[in-house]
Amino acid sequence: MAAYLDRRLTRTIERAGLAEAIEAIIIVKEGEDPASSMDEALLRRVIDGAIQRVDDSPLALRYIPRANAAIITASRKLIEEILGDENVAVASAVDIDLMVFY
Repeated sequence: MAAYLDRRLTRTIERAGLAEAIEAIIIVKEGEDPASSMDEALLRRVIDGAIQRVDDSPLALRYIPRANAAIITASRKLIEEILGDENVAVASAVDIDLMVFY
Protein backbone atom coordinates (compact mmCIF):
# COMPACT_ATOMS: atom_id res chain seq x y z
CA MET A 1 0.00 0.00 0.00
CA ALA A 2 1.14 3.54 -0.69
CA ALA A 3 3.17 5.22 2.07
CA TYR A 4 0.78 8.18 1.91
CA LEU A 5 -2.76 7.69 0.64
CA ASP A 6 -4.90 10.82 0.37
CA ARG A 7 -8.18 10.41 2.24
CA ARG A 8 -10.12 11.93 -0.67
CA LEU A 9 -8.78 9.25 -2.97
CA THR A 10 -9.66 6.61 -0.38
CA ARG A 11 -13.26 7.87 -0.24
CA THR A 12 -13.49 7.95 -4.04
CA ILE A 13 -12.24 4.36 -4.26
CA GLU A 14 -14.66 3.19 -1.58
CA ARG A 15 -17.63 4.75 -3.40
CA ALA A 16 -16.70 3.58 -6.89
CA GLY A 17 -17.80 0.38 -8.55
CA LEU A 18 -15.06 -1.92 -9.85
CA ALA A 19 -15.30 -0.57 -13.40
CA GLU A 20 -15.98 3.08 -12.54
CA ALA A 21 -13.26 5.51 -13.64
CA ILE A 22 -11.16 7.11 -10.92
CA GLU A 23 -8.57 9.85 -11.39
CA ALA A 24 -5.41 9.68 -9.28
CA ILE A 25 -1.90 11.03 -8.97
CA ILE A 26 0.63 8.27 -8.31
CA ILE A 27 4.18 9.03 -7.13
CA VAL A 28 6.76 6.27 -6.81
CA LYS A 29 9.80 6.11 -4.58
CA GLU A 30 13.19 7.08 -5.91
CA GLY A 31 15.45 4.26 -6.95
CA GLU A 32 18.80 3.64 -5.33
CA ASP A 33 20.33 6.08 -7.80
CA PRO A 34 18.18 9.25 -7.78
CA ALA A 35 19.58 10.33 -11.15
CA SER A 36 18.29 7.17 -12.80
CA SER A 37 14.87 7.66 -11.18
CA MET A 38 14.30 10.57 -13.53
CA ASP A 39 13.89 8.21 -16.48
CA GLU A 40 10.50 6.98 -15.23
CA ALA A 41 11.53 3.30 -15.54
CA LEU A 42 10.29 2.33 -12.06
CA LEU A 43 7.06 4.26 -12.54
CA ARG A 44 6.41 2.47 -15.84
CA ARG A 45 7.18 -0.92 -14.26
CA VAL A 46 4.69 -0.27 -11.45
CA ILE A 47 1.89 0.82 -13.78
CA ASP A 48 2.60 -1.67 -16.59
CA GLY A 49 2.82 -4.52 -14.08
CA ALA A 50 -0.56 -3.60 -12.60
CA ILE A 51 -2.10 -3.35 -16.09
CA GLN A 52 -0.88 -6.85 -16.92
CA ARG A 53 -1.97 -8.39 -13.60
CA VAL A 54 -5.56 -7.14 -13.80
CA ASP A 55 -5.79 -7.23 -17.62
CA ASP A 56 -7.20 -3.71 -17.74
CA SER A 57 -6.03 -0.51 -19.42
CA PRO A 58 -6.23 3.05 -18.14
CA LEU A 59 -8.57 5.47 -19.87
CA ALA A 60 -5.90 8.18 -19.65
CA LEU A 61 -2.30 8.13 -18.48
CA ARG A 62 0.28 10.90 -18.37
CA TYR A 63 3.79 10.39 -17.01
CA ILE A 64 5.63 13.21 -15.26
CA PRO A 65 9.16 11.75 -15.16
CA ARG A 66 10.98 14.46 -13.20
CA ALA A 67 8.47 14.03 -10.38
CA ASN A 68 8.43 10.20 -10.52
CA ALA A 69 4.69 10.65 -10.97
CA ALA A 70 1.78 9.82 -13.22
CA ILE A 71 -1.73 11.13 -13.53
CA ILE A 72 -4.04 8.24 -14.33
CA THR A 73 -7.71 7.72 -15.03
CA ALA A 74 -8.56 4.06 -14.63
CA SER A 75 -10.95 1.55 -13.14
CA ARG A 76 -11.06 1.04 -9.40
CA LYS A 77 -9.62 -2.43 -9.93
CA LEU A 78 -6.54 -1.06 -11.71
CA ILE A 79 -6.04 1.81 -9.25
CA GLU A 80 -6.19 -0.59 -6.29
CA GLU A 81 -3.65 -2.89 -7.98
CA ILE A 82 -1.26 0.04 -8.51
CA LEU A 83 -1.69 1.14 -4.88
CA GLY A 84 -0.72 -2.33 -3.71
CA ASP A 85 2.78 -1.96 -5.15
CA GLU A 86 5.47 -1.39 -2.52
CA ASN A 87 7.16 1.23 -4.74
CA VAL A 88 4.22 3.65 -4.56
CA ALA A 89 5.14 6.46 -2.16
CA VAL A 90 2.14 8.78 -2.54
CA ALA A 91 -1.30 8.42 -4.06
CA SER A 92 -3.70 11.30 -4.17
CA ALA A 93 -6.90 12.52 -5.71
CA VAL A 94 -6.22 14.91 -8.56
CA ASP A 95 -7.53 17.83 -6.49
CA ILE A 96 -4.60 17.46 -4.10
CA ASP A 97 -4.63 19.43 -0.86
CA LEU A 98 -1.06 20.62 -0.41
CA MET A 99 -1.66 21.62 3.20
CA VAL A 100 -1.47 17.98 4.32
CA PHE A 101 2.24 18.01 3.50
CA TYR A 102 3.02 20.90 5.89
